[in-house]
Amino acid sequence: MERRRQEEQARILQLAAEESAKQKQAAEKALERLEAEIRTRRSTALQSLRAEQAEEMRRFQVFEKKSKWLMCVRHTRQKLALAEKHSGAIEKMKDRHARTAANLEDRQVAAEMDLRTALEQSEKHVRIRLRHMEAYCDGLGQKPDDDMPARVVTERDLHELGQQYNLEKNMKQLHQAKINVMRDRQAKALEELLERQENEMQRATEKNSKEMENVESTCADEEDTLLTVFSQRKKQLTRRWEICIEILLKELESATSLKYAPIDPPQWPQETDSADDILLAGMGEWLGSTFAQRDPENSNFGPPTSKMTVGYHHGDMMF
Repeated sequence: MERRRQEEQARILQLAAEESAKQKQAAEKALERLEAEIRTRRSTALQSLRAEQAEEMRRFQVFEKKSKWLMCVRHTRQKLALAEKHSGAIEKMKDRHARTAANLEDRQVAAEMDLRTALEQSEKHVRIRLRHMEAYCDGLGQKPDDDMPARVVTERDLHELGQQYNLEKNMKQLHQAKINVMRDRQAKALEELLERQENEMQRATEKNSKEMENVESTCADEEDTLLTVFSQRKKQLTRRWEICIEILLKELESATSLKYAPIDPPQWPQETDSADDILLAGMGEWLGSTFAQRDPENSNFGPPTSKMTVGYHHGDMMF
């Protein structure tokens, strides 16, 4: 029993010693880490590198913002120019359609006037012939003068006179029927013209909508491409910053034989600006730059971003 008790005490003492050693080691590591962090904060080389990287990020963000604003302006101008082109073409088409319809109506009115003139002339001829026939048949049953030749009125003459009376009686209805037939043809012709014009207008509208959709799709593709390029460039910059920090830390540790705490590179902010926000922001900066140039002493605005030169390169695109 005594032996077992001694073994248990020895085990407890060993565990306590191990725990004490662990705590001491943890405290030493914490102290070493704290000292490394203090060295890092006090290192002018690291702070200078961090400031350079922050300035590099700021200049990159300025160029990114300007590039997006210029792209939004260009896309907006493209869409406005296309919309104005479409609007002008539609207005010209409407004007042409109106002139064509007016010309057709004028021709139809002139044709009806010509028909009425012809019908009135025909009506006059019928009445004149009727008077002549009445005068010829008027002496039927009367004794002719001695010095006038005998007039012979046949049944045929009387039949033709009756036909002429019927023709005169139905003439107005017949003429009005001809006018109505012409009006029906004219109305159908005008209806067909308006239908063709409506179809032409619909095709033009669909064509314009398709062109605008193509432009919007192209603009969206360009925007996605630009965002992808900037995203890749940010990753490359972040990786380069990390490498520069690692190299400087190793150089400092090698020169001083002391540990330095690592530092994180500058973090890119989250972007939530829409195309409208970018346009408004760019317009505000442009106005601010304009006022600053007019009255530089009393203006709080800085220089226009368009005059800032940023020397990043990515392929054929300059950042």
